[in-house]
Amino acid sequence: MTDSFFTASFWRVLCFCLLSVACVTVSEPVQAATTTQTIADTDLDGLSDELEAKFGSDPRVKDTDGDSYEDGLEIQHAYSPTEAAPVRLQKSIFIKLKNQTLEKRLNGIAINAYKISSGRPGSPTPTGEFRILNKHPRGWSRIAKLWMPYWMAFTTRGHGLHELPEWPGGKKEGADHLGKPVSGGCVRMGVGTAKEMYDWAPVGTRIIIEK
Repeated sequence: MTDSFFTASFWRVLCFCLLSVACVTVSEPVQAATTTQTIADTDLDGLSDELEAKFGSDPRVKDTDGDSYEDGLEIQHAYSPTEAAPVRLQKSIFIKLKNQTLEKRLNGIAINAYKISSGRPGSPTPTGEFRILNKHPRGWSRIAKLWMPYWMAFTTRGHGLHELPEWPGGKKEGADHLGKPVSGGCVRMGVGTAKEMYDWAPVGTRIIIEK
């Protein structure tokens, strides 16, 4: 792969890191936290056999396209694992309000799923198709007088994705609210998840929100 992102030195570091990665899958299981999941990754390339089937890569071969980058690493950075040329996969975010879940998707395929907290009945999160309009690492709500870390706006009416809001003193608001529709209309994400999505999704990323 010739893309400048994958330099030789960077690859050596990532190879080391990849050894500790079991697979690309649900980072915060939607199931109960006590559930133990065994996920097959036959070739130990960091991509589960289930996702290998969905992306068309070979679950028995670490580097399906023979470009010297393992399939799991390519998916991690949104590249096709079946094309030797550096083919980008389309990023999108899918939110299901009924389930209070957010999916991180590549070419429509969910590679991670997380619990969220959407708008309460009196101030629901809007449904439809949107785009990330702007981003700020630490947004401020003038109405609620709270910080909104990893802010990503998706409407011009004040709706956005962000980490659990934070009081000026540092206390997190609603740490036990994930999985419950209690926000003022935004989509709240957990600590860690919000930064991951902020770093992963550029301005313009498509967001689909369904009831």
